[in-house]
Amino acid sequence: MARLTGALTFLVVAVLLSAAPAKRGVYRNEEFGITVPVPKGALLCPTPDDQHDHGPAFLFATGGARGCRDLDHARSVDVFASYNAAEVTKKLHDFLKWECANVAKGPCRPAPGGLQVAGLPSEAARVDAPDGWVYIIVVTQAGKPDPAFDPSVPSVNYDLSLHTRPQNLEEDLRVFRRILQTIRLSPPAE
Repeated sequence: MARLTGALTFLVVAVLLSAAPAKRGVYRNEEFGITVPVPKGALLCPTPDDQHDHGPAFLFATGGARGCRDLDHARSVDVFASYNAAEVTKKLHDFLKWECANVAKGPCRPAPGGLQVAGLPSEAARVDAPDGWVYIIVVTQAGKPDPAFDPSVPSVNYDLSLHTRPQNLEEDLRVFRRILQTIRLSPPAE
């Protein structure tokens, strides 16, 4: 009888725990010094096993992780970090222009006001892509400069991009602003 009571107690506790609301997680990337809470209502996409983790992707309004495989056709926020080693991305403004042309595939237009990564110099732009999607891009740079490359340029480029439809822009922009305010970027010193 004691075994049955113990088994039933375990089963009840397991059911109660599985019904408890899930805690929102925090994404961390030691290499690029990224820490950001997962926004409420968003799915943190897993990094594919065959790819290097350059930052998180958050998927909105989804039925599941399958949308993570096709972020070009999904409302999402992507945070991407890379080492600042290309001449065309040394300066923040040039980095933004490169992102508009090569990632969003269009010209930089004025972004909604007040978009910046908290505590860091940032630039922002909007791109209305030919396929009907809207990109809101915020770029910043951080990290110890590499004296062998350019002692005036931070070592890491970060681009944060909102990918949405015009009808969802205001709703998704609220989440994007929250990410910009809560993300912490502090690449390790070399």
